[in-house]
Amino acid sequence: MKIDVYLYSTKKFKTMNREEKLLGIVNEVIVDRLTQLIEEMSDNEFVEMISDMYHDQTGEDLDDGTDDEFDQHEYVSGIVGSRVVPLLHKVCEWGIGKEIPTE
Repeated sequence: MKIDVYLYSTKKFKTMNREEKLLGIVNEVIVDRLTQLIEEMSDNEFVEMISDMYHDQTGEDLDDGTDDEFDQHEYVSGIVGSRVVPLLHKVCEWGIGKEIPTE
């Protein structure tokens, strides 16, 4: 299967003009870089950095002590995820050149 896809894409690539080939390569690099960024935004270091920045900029802790079951890492991860998932969705739409239905 993978060989068939490679042969198809190689044949298609040969029939494309210079600008189409260049745009394809540029799009591939952009999607790879954005994917790396999204992966980095999902790791523990990013979550800790956001928590630290919150404290540095507000002078307050995220955990105000009113909820015994409050999990700061889970809370920040949820907020980050609420921004990363729509970003990933838009990147995918842009990468394939079509809107992806969400319903």
